[in-house]
Amino acid sequence: MKTPAPLLSLLFAALTVPALAEDKPAPPAPETVAPAATQPVEPKKPDTPAVTPPAPFSPLVHPTAEDKPSDPDVLELPKMVVKQKPRPRLTPEIMVTKKAFGEDLAKQKFSTLDQILNKYTLPLFGTSLAERALDDHEREKKQQLNQDVQNMAKALETVDPTEAKSLKDAAARP
Repeated sequence: MKTPAPLLSLLFAALTVPALAEDKPAPPAPETVAPAATQPVEPKKPDTPAVTPPAPFSPLVHPTAEDKPSDPDVLELPKMVVKQKPRPRLTPEIMVTKKAFGEDLAKQKFSTLDQILNKYTLPLFGTSLAERALDDHEREKKQQLNQDVQNMAKALETVDPTEAKSLKDAAARP
């Protein structure tokens, strides 16, 4: 049986590599270098100038006369502050459809007997249980808003009575 030459050379290499590794002593471990953050910082020499970090950018800082360009062809626009609109709060009114929200409100607000008796409505003459629950919910929200405005107007009366009166009038409008 003939063995091909490449197979024989691979076998020879496989046997000699472990033998060579055993003969050589292990190389010494390289010296570990501490990271830059843990190395001690050398004190500054007195002849080097002190470096101060630049001030952080603030769009509210107004430029001084030195910062303004002297070129009359340069148009300088007024500084503006842009604020991101807050994300809306995810309430059940936003997350579900109006019909599903009305059905959930109807289950919460009305008794089981009322739900059974008003299961079917006439399309031309009646309102469904979900629509009644939505109307009640809207009425409660409006009453709460009016109550909050009245409370703010009472607090404002001590500072500015005319502003408090105009706030009450604005809340009374439909």
